[in-house]
Amino acid sequence: MKKILFIATGGTIASAKTENGLTPAITSEELLNAVPQVKKLCAVDTVQPYSLDSTNMCWKQWIHVAEIIRDNYAKYDGFVIAHGTDTLSYAAATLSYLIQKNEKPVVLTGAQKSIEVPDGDARRNLFEAFVYATDARACGTHVVFNGHVHCRHPRQKNAYKEL
Repeated sequence: MKKILFIATGGTIASAKTENGLTPAITSEELLNAVPQVKKLCAVDTVQPYSLDSTNMCWKQWIHVAEIIRDNYAKYDGFVIAHGTDTLSYAAATLSYLIQKNEKPVVLTGAQKSIEVPDGDARRNLFEAFVYATDARACGTHVVFNGHVHCRHPRQKNAYKEL
């Protein structure tokens, strides 16, 4: 069974209704517990360096996420990152340049609705991110969103593929 490190950074996927509106407040463990099928796919450890709206994420946080991956690279078969959608593409691009010659999958995902919304996209996106991260052929940095794997790796011919 593959071992995956789940890195939660906040975003809508991890947001809850608070007195200040929708705010990233759901922990990495709570996100994972909302998708129990993941435990059948792989062994997962979690870390939550941030609980931010993605508009507040920038290069400093992305460098820190890359450092977390670097420091844990030998211990895990892949990495799944829950991130807000506003800067998700910037995060993926930054990580693809920071993590060179990556033979393990680094998979980013997010959602348009909180994981608390039963019919929203969060549970599907998170589950599919883990499905891709555990695929034997997966490597490099990708975004998994809405049933598609958006590729940045030079060995991938298509801009995206369906799961």
